[in-house]
Amino acid sequence: MKLIYIYGPPAVGKWTVAKQLAKITGFRLFHSHLTADYVSFVFPERNEMTNQLKWEIAYKMFEAAARHNVDLIFTMAHENVQNKFVKKLIKKLERYNGKILFVKLSCKEEKLYKRVTSKSRKPFGKIKTAKEMKTVLKRGNKFEAIPFKKSLVIDNTHLSPKKCAEKIKEYYGL
Repeated sequence: MKLIYIYGPPAVGKWTVAKQLAKITGFRLFHSHLTADYVSFVFPERNEMTNQLKWEIAYKMFEAAARHNVDLIFTMAHENVQNKFVKKLIKKLERYNGKILFVKLSCKEEKLYKRVTSKSRKPFGKIKTAKEMKTVLKRGNKFEAIPFKKSLVIDNTHLSPKKCAEKIKEYYGL
């Protein structure tokens, strides 16, 4: 089982690139807002308990996919605090000979502000305004590359989602 873990700041295009990648690889798309939004229907306040619940649901899904050899694409606005989540995920998938392929997307800040208001973000509990984006980006450089695993890094400021997907497919030989 292969898991393509696409991460980067909000509005960088993770979900859009992942949809294109799913089309050309046949991998199933399982993005973090499926669990985050699911949990928020019952527990609207974000806190440690809801984060833990979200991760436990995601772990169960990843383990089931690994047991049944279902290749996945996962997207997340990965922050350094999620390194613990990633380490645990790596251990869980290794039990089933699963492999995680990391992809970090980035783009120019002004492009993030433009993309954050995109209609494609509306159905999910994502940040949707320039004001929210500014607040997120003010918190510091939290969207760095995962420090303990190699990632393919793509600046998609001037690349289409299709081109990004093709780069990922080619780089990882999918």
